[in-house]
Amino acid sequence: MVAPALVVGKQLGATVVNMRFIKPLDEDLILSLAKSHDMLVTVEENVIAGGAGSAVNEFLQQQQILMPVLNIGLPDQFIEQGSREELLALTGLDVEGIRRQIEAFGG
Repeated sequence: MVAPALVVGKQLGATVVNMRFIKPLDEDLILSLAKSHDMLVTVEENVIAGGAGSAVNEFLQQQQILMPVLNIGLPDQFIEQGSREELLALTGLDVEGIRRQIEAFGG
């Protein structure tokens, strides 16, 4: 999901970080981003519940950092069959879908 995130980040003038793995969570990076940004957006090709975005949310909560966080990922429901590109568009994980969700959220 880094490739479409980079495109959207460039379009919106946003910082994009490649979170290569969930564990161990890069807590120093998240703290730094939380201090220097008004909102955070996580994008993953995984179900949101229990995913990387949830890990970021939980860490911020543990640190008592209250800030807007938008988690973009797959819905917790059955997804129809199709090509990868079709499914990314269907679930809002293509460039247009990611940008639309960020703009609707307030970014």
